[in-house]
This record gives sequence, C-alpha cells and structure tokens, in this order.
Amino acid sequence: MQLMTSLSKVRGLFVTGTDTDVGKTYVSCRIIEALLSSGHNVGAYKPACSGAMVTSQGSFSLPQWHDVHKLWNATGQRFPKSQVCPQCFLEPLAPPLAAAREGRTVSAEQLRSGVDWWLDRVDLLLVEGAGGIFAPISEQDVVLDLAVDIGFPMLIVARPGLGTINHTLLTIAAIRQRGLPIAGVVMTSALPFAQQSVMENIKEITDRSGVPVLAVIAPDQPWPATIDPAACFSHSPNLRHQELELGQ
Repeated sequence: MQLMTSLSKVRGLFVTGTDTDVGKTYVSCRIIEALLSSGHNVGAYKPACSGAMVTSQGSFSLPQWHDVHKLWNATGQRFPKSQVCPQCFLEPLAPPLAAAREGRTVSAEQLRSGVDWWLDRVDLLLVEGAGGIFAPISEQDVVLDLAVDIGFPMLIVARPGLGTINHTLLTIAAIRQRGLPIAGVVMTSALPFAQQSVMENIKEITDRSGVPVLAVIAPDQPWPATIDPAACFSHSPNLRHQELELGQ
C-alpha cells in the first residue's frame, strides 16, 4: 500500500513526551493559542487517541476524549473533531490495544494520510503523539516510526522533577538515532515544582545533549510571550513529493 502526499504548503511540529500524561496536550494548546493570537493559521492533528470519559445523556452514553476536545477548543473550534483526531478508542490503553478491545485495528495508513486534510487549510500544523516515542500507535508502529514518516521537527515535553534528566536524554538520543531534528524541550507539570532543582535539571539536559530547554510552564501559565513558537515549525524533509511504503 502506498501513500502519496505533499507538505510543501504547510510547516509542522511534532509534539512528543518523555512519558504519558506528561503534559503534551497542555503544552500543545498553549502553543496553538500563542500562534493564533499572533495571527497564524494553525491546525492540530492527533493521529490516534485512547481513553474516553463516558457520560450519560438520557438513555445514551456519550464518550469524550479530553485531549481531542482541548485541541479542538485551542484551535477555536474551527475544524471538525473527526479531523483533529480521526481514530479514537475507548479504553485507556495504547491505541492498538484499546482498538483490539473493540474488535477494531488502528489504520497505519490513516495515521499518516490524516495529515493530508490539513495541507490547504492551515499554514502551521501541530501534530501531537500518544504517549512517549516508543509507545505503540498501531500494530506495526511506535510513535517514533510515525514521526519519522511525517518528518516534522520534534518538541519534547518533559517533567521538571526527579527522573527527567534520564528520561529526556533517552528520548533525545532515540530521536537523533532516527535522524529527526529536535526543536527543543519544554518542561511542565500539573503540580508546583521547586525552581532550583528545575534549573539544575535544565543545565544537565542542555550540557549533555546540546538541546535547548525553551520554556518551563507552571500550572495555568500561557506560552511565554518572549518565545516565538512558530520558530519551532518547519517543512517536512521526508514526505514532500515522496511515496511511503506502508506494507502490503
């Protein structure tokens, strides 16, 4: 099966994390809001999402995927949720495992071709992964495989506290091994954190990897006004005018 696509009209950024629930969606939404406020036409694409909150409305059960809803809100509700995330699954498991619980499979082709819908609609496209870079996202792919095929630079979201040096350096090393550019690291947390230890962690990560920590975003803070997030976005070196082999 082959996929044809051209990313010549859109610049992109792939947001990943050192772990699940590390704050990827929070950072992605702050970036999108900052870009919209500075006049950019930006879209959000999450190739797959799992773990729904199910609410009852009369005799109906209504699932809602919070990450998708937040990205949809951040983009001003201008695009269909079905295009923000075409593949959603109920169980809070890795997408292929959650899909199997429903008797479904994740479409590896759609993970990639879902980018195409955005090409003539936005100038900047933020792609948010699911979990960390080695989290399964289809039966044959981990997140990093998908990121390599899309080809956008990667922004790593990391926790500010204990353990972040190891997790962040491992993530950087694996991305570099696959040849993708790294736009930088952003640290965030749902809980307050000690500023001194964060600065020490930042120094270690930067000194040992050469990758800049662009921002530390405390709970309820916006994207820093002094940092232009659009500088992280670039054209894809991999998908432009190329065919991708996705298996037989």
